[in-house]
Amino acid sequence: MMWFLSIVFLLGLSIGSFINAWSFRYKTSRSIFAPSSCFSCGKKLTWIELVPILSFVFLHGKCRSCRARISFQYPLVELITGLVFVFIAYRFGFATTNYLLLTTHFVFWSLLIAISVYDIRQTIIPNGGAYFLAALGFISPIIFGNPEMIFQLEHIIAGPLLALPLACFWFFSRGKWMGLGDAKLELGIGWFLGLSLGLSGMLSAFWLGALVGVGLIVASRIAQHFSFSMKSELPFGPFLAFGAFVAWFFDLSIASFLYV
Repeated sequence: MMWFLSIVFLLGLSIGSFINAWSFRYKTSRSIFAPSSCFSCGKKLTWIELVPILSFVFLHGKCRSCRARISFQYPLVELITGLVFVFIAYRFGFATTNYLLLTTHFVFWSLLIAISVYDIRQTIIPNGGAYFLAALGFISPIIFGNPEMIFQLEHIIAGPLLALPLACFWFFSRGKWMGLGDAKLELGIGWFLGLSLGLSGMLSAFWLGALVGVGLIVASRIAQHFSFSMKSELPFGPFLAFGAFVAWFFDLSIASFLYV
């Protein structure tokens, strides 16, 4: 139904706007609940300047007061979150009445988007977000109506088993290849998706990360206006998040992934 689709998309836009505010204010002295203001002139923004995507378009990406440029991150994150919410609703069917299931997925994937945005900005995965994601992933069988599953060995080991390779990369490279935060992030993904989907998502993340890395190296050689090499740092959290979502949305078990 179009009305349900519209509500879900608008909800995603609003959550994306909140994610933007959080990513800029986390670990700063500014409260996440403080009124929004321009980073350049400090002027408090009115409601018409805070409408997701539309405000950025109508203001031509500039502050209405000082004309300073507004980061393109704002509409991009809002749009991505809105689309992700629509994909989640589509995955379960627009006529679903299991709102607890829907809400849990909204929360989980919103957390992954927020962590990814912060990782891109600061090249670090916040512990608070990773731990909350892990807790949500571990108790997810209870929320989904399968409480007995939380005691099953497959569920218990899914998170640690998928996090282990990333933790080994961090340990043996002394943090040069990968940060420990990526392992913490994969812990929650593994518990939430399960071993098969989680492994498919992680493999997808490595493939995508490799392709993007090679693409950036080639682009830096051609354009020569930015520098990127094998030693450059590339946040891996967004790739883990994207790979996990692709594996979940398309139901890519590890068997089907290897067969392809």
